[in-house]
Amino acid sequence: MAAAALLIVAGCGDDEGSASQNPTPLVTAETSPSDTASAEPAVAESPSASAGAEQDQTVEIDLVGGKPAEKIGNVTLSEGDTLTLVVTSDEAYELHVHGLDVSIAVTAGETVTRTFTVDIAPGSYEVEVEETGFLLFNLKVK
Repeated sequence: MAAAALLIVAGCGDDEGSASQNPTPLVTAETSPSDTASAEPAVAESPSASAGAEQDQTVEIDLVGGKPAEKIGNVTLSEGDTLTLVVTSDEAYELHVHGLDVSIAVTAGETVTRTFTVDIAPGSYEVEVEETGFLLFNLKVK
């Protein structure tokens, strides 16, 4: 009978232990930044971190022979976000941002920085080197 009582108490202890374990990680996460960084950011902080990243993006473009020295890929922003292009070139070129109808003239050896608000409808828009038609990246507006 005493053994049965211990099992019941032990069983209740497990239930209480698991119930009390839920608050424990929260306390640990609040008091220990390393636990918070490893356990919760993927769930709790990712949406705000990505939202912050989307609101203001900078794309650096180093043109060599009319092509970027490094592949850029796609750039995704929301309508109303800010995009900054920092362009350096070895020759004179003009970049064109379709949809926004923005042109950026760059002379050889010069770095040009242009910031603008993405105030166009959702869709995909090309950013290209006007003289060569080379596609630098697609601007995806959501």
